[in-house]
Amino acid sequence: MTTKHEVNDESGLDAVTHAMRLLYAVALRQGACDRDELLCDLDLPLPLAERAIRRLEELDLLVPEPGRPGVYTRRLLEAAEARAVPPLRRAVRDAQTQIESVQGEFAALREVRDAERRSGDRSGELLTVDARDIDAVLEEQALDCRTEVLTAQPGGPRPVGVLDQAQHRDMAMLARGVRMRTVYQHSARFNPATEAYVERLTEAGAEVRTLHTLFPRLIVFDRRTAFAPAHDGPGVLRISHQGVVSFLVSAFETAWRVAVPFASAYTSRREGFVISDMQRAIARLLLEEPKDAAVARHLGISERSCRQHIAKLMTQLGAHNRTHLGFLLASALREDGAGASE
Repeated sequence: MTTKHEVNDESGLDAVTHAMRLLYAVALRQGACDRDELLCDLDLPLPLAERAIRRLEELDLLVPEPGRPGVYTRRLLEAAEARAVPPLRRAVRDAQTQIESVQGEFAALREVRDAERRSGDRSGELLTVDARDIDAVLEEQALDCRTEVLTAQPGGPRPVGVLDQAQHRDMAMLARGVRMRTVYQHSARFNPATEAYVERLTEAGAEVRTLHTLFPRLIVFDRRTAFAPAHDGPGVLRISHQGVVSFLVSAFETAWRVAVPFASAYTSRREGFVISDMQRAIARLLLEEPKDAAVARHLGISERSCRQHIAKLMTQLGAHNRTHLGFLLASALREDGAGASE
């Protein structure tokens, strides 16, 4: 006779554990159990029932009988538990012992480093972090961060993988009450992944603004430790010299004051100020950079987008060619400068 069973259990157990209970109850009543009969009698979804049987086998509660395919013999619950739990407890104890040992080693080495700093050796205030260690070091700094994190992210849109990796770390800091302020370049507004990422963070309390141009990438934790690109390789500089960190914070604050709040691509296009701001930046850069690729790199946009903006500038100013455009831009910028000084 088929018995109907609800998958959800009032005790709050997940569906697989509840299915395990039902299957084990049948095994206790019947002794030797046929797999097909179990699956039919309990009227459970087949994938769920198979997962539950598999888990009961792993726990050594249902044991296949030798020479009888698909037939199981139940085992004593206490005996199976005695075999399964102690090895897990030993593994936890061993892991905890290893953690304490490694922490002790680092604590001893930290004492040496701190003693060297107190003696006047300031070399530890500027360290190069190898590219392979950057993520781990940033993760550790994020865990220790208590009050504020400042971030400058130039280069336009960020890769989806980088955003996914940063989201967990950033959301954890925001949940602890850490204030988070980030500056992107304007072009980041027009990337769906970056836009969605910023929306999630701002809902959690972060503040995000954009500029047309931005200094190299910068991350500052609690105004005590900063990370900036290393110019002599792929690594990152870890800066703890308070004078240098204060200077970098001041640079960030200057950029923050003139940056504008992040808005969606739709809002940015509708209001138009980002586009005009971008075109003004391109106009200035064209007088210094002859190559479109260099201009695009400064603004964190693609070379194709850069050429489209240049084409709009030529149309707006009535330029016949790039040389004529340069002359008109120089004249327009001189007039702007003269007007500003009046």
